[in-house]
Amino acid sequence: MKRSYDKEDDILNIEIEDKEYWKSIELPSGIIIDVSKDGSIISIEILRASKIFSGDVKKVIETSKLANA
Repeated sequence: MKRSYDKEDDILNIEIEDKEYWKSIELPSGIIIDVSKDGSIISIEILRASKIFSGDVKKVIETSKLANA
């Protein structure tokens, strides 16, 4: 699993599996789920991540920032 955070666009991306992309499902909360042809979730993209995560959960973003450095 890989995580990345785009500070400029405030997007946290979590890649779960390396499979061929089929389609995206966008939820009203600003979360986009990418699905493979076999129905597996392959990645999750969280828009406005710094607004959604706070407190201890915000460490997910901080860890992703360090991974990008």
